[in-house]
Amino acid sequence: SVRRRARHPWLFGALAAGLAIAAFWSAGVFPRPNAAPTYRVIPSHAQQLTLADGTVVELNANSAVEPAFTAHERRVRLIRGEAHFAVVKDSARPFVVEARSIAVRAVGTAFNVRLDSAAVQLLVTEGKVRVENVAPLVTASDALVDSLAAPMAPANVAATPFVTAGERLVVDSTPAAPDLSRARVEAVLPEELERSLAWKRPQLVFDRTPLPEAVAAFNRFNRHQLTIGDGALAKRRLGGAFQADNVDGFIHVLESGFDVIAERRGADETVLRQSR
Repeated sequence: SVRRRARHPWLFGALAAGLAIAAFWSAGVFPRPNAAPTYRVIPSHAQQLTLADGTVVELNANSAVEPAFTAHERRVRLIRGEAHFAVVKDSARPFVVEARSIAVRAVGTAFNVRLDSAAVQLLVTEGKVRVENVAPLVTASDALVDSLAAPMAPANVAATPFVTAGERLVVDSTPAAPDLSRARVEAVLPEELERSLAWKRPQLVFDRTPLPEAVAAFNRFNRHQLTIGDGALAKRRLGGAFQADNVDGFIHVLESGFDVIAERRGADETVLRQSR
């Protein structure tokens, strides 16, 4: 069916900066031994929008979307850039995101769509979505001609792929418009998923920062609290960039490489101790 767009579409833009995630532990081997221990917070500049149905959209740098809701469908066109959608469930009104000639259809899920010069990229972070080609515009005269024409063989329509959480769909858009016949689905490791969505979150940047200060910084951003249960760790320093809400990733770095044992106490506390 043909859907008419609003005469004055709502355009939204956002600016955001992403950092590559890296971390390293130090016992005094930084090149600036006289620098004062410090850390800084780089806030996320992503713009968050709440659509009429409650769906939350986060926009990356120089990005814009155009919502067009009807009584039967919730449709949003990604005009440029990158956006993450946390979709409110509504089985009566499917949620569809158009990106060039690709349509991503979901009922209640979360996914990220990015427009590149050479491809459309879809990254599913929760649930499952269906991807299809956007139906071409059909006029009344076209329909009349088709009804009078002789029967024709069915068109070569690409299979509609389903993409689930932890998968990325890449649709090549060269040399023509994106088409699912040139789509590929690939698994995404958790570390790569975190890097791909780093633009959404504030960053903590440490530089010869004592571990107690780093712990206090994480505790500011997370319900799950860290506690230093061993005085020997108080003198340790660290550096690197971390996502402020990724406390589990921070704990993993300490456990996997740096003589730290993490003991969980209930759902909201972890005690850090030096391994013996």
